[in-house]
Amino acid sequence: MPKIRHLAITAAAAAALVVGTAGSSYAIDTASSSNSCGAAYFYPDGDTFRILDVCSDGKGVRLQYTNPTTGTPSTSNTKIHVDYTGGYTGWSLSNAYVYDTDMNEAACFYFRVGHVDDGSFVSGSYGGWNLACAAQ
Repeated sequence: MPKIRHLAITAAAAAALVVGTAGSSYAIDTASSSNSCGAAYFYPDGDTFRILDVCSDGKGVRLQYTNPTTGTPSTSNTKIHVDYTGGYTGWSLSNAYVYDTDMNEAACFYFRVGHVDDGSFVSGSYGGWNLACAAQ
């Protein structure tokens, strides 16, 4: 049953991404937590993340990304994290927490999403690493 739930949530995320990006001329990258209760979208034109909490479980969502570089990015680079603990957002990108960064043009990095509970990272909650680059 968890696999079916994961597929349904992934399909909903893809649909939200298509709806949220209509008219965009740049690629948007996305990552989700290991249980699909958190997601983050990176918008390279503006260097902005949108963080979603899609489960009413009382946990927050942690975005972790590597230090952006114009060289070759690596998951072993310095890590930066941002916690969203404002509660359930659903899949609506208009409800997402917006985290704005200031990256060099064409800087690339890896990012992933996990969970926080009472200010502490929840072990094992990170999803896979995703590569993204800021706009040129």
